[in-house]
Amino acid sequence: MKKSLIALVLCAAAAWFYFTPFMAVDRLQAAAERGDSEALNEMVDFQALRGSIKSEIQGAVAQGISKDAGNPFAAIGSAVTGVIVEPVVNASVTPQGISLLMKGKRPTDDDSGDDENWRERTRIDRRWEAGDRFVVQYRDRESGDQQIALIMRREGLQWRLAGVRFGERQ
Repeated sequence: MKKSLIALVLCAAAAWFYFTPFMAVDRLQAAAERGDSEALNEMVDFQALRGSIKSEIQGAVAQGISKDAGNPFAAIGSAVTGVIVEPVVNASVTPQGISLLMKGKRPTDDDSGDDENWRERTRIDRRWEAGDRFVVQYRDRESGDQQIALIMRREGLQWRLAGVRFGERQ
């Protein structure tokens, strides 16, 4: 009887551990849709998210510049990137920006029109990437291309949005 109880408790704990990031993503989605800044403050690591978005934008700019290496304006663009990226990142990591991310959009995307149908156009894949990292990928249903991936990190028993990965722009 005692072994059965211990096994039951261990199974319940394992199930709880497995499903906590799924529940955290659902709570984050609801808070973003409501614009609940207080709840978002608890569920988002804003410093890590800013760093991640900044890194993704700088990487995209560097990739674009390397494709156009012969252009003299590419060097100027590279120098100006650091000055421009910081305000864009700070302006986008807001409750409204988090709401865009939770719809699979980049912070620089337009949030107008056809909002009701974003779920129909988007396939959302959720998966564990490591014991402390969970990824939510937003993919275009037709092409299968990744639009954006949100990275949730575990801090103790709590999960927080801590990063993004942008998909390739077509």
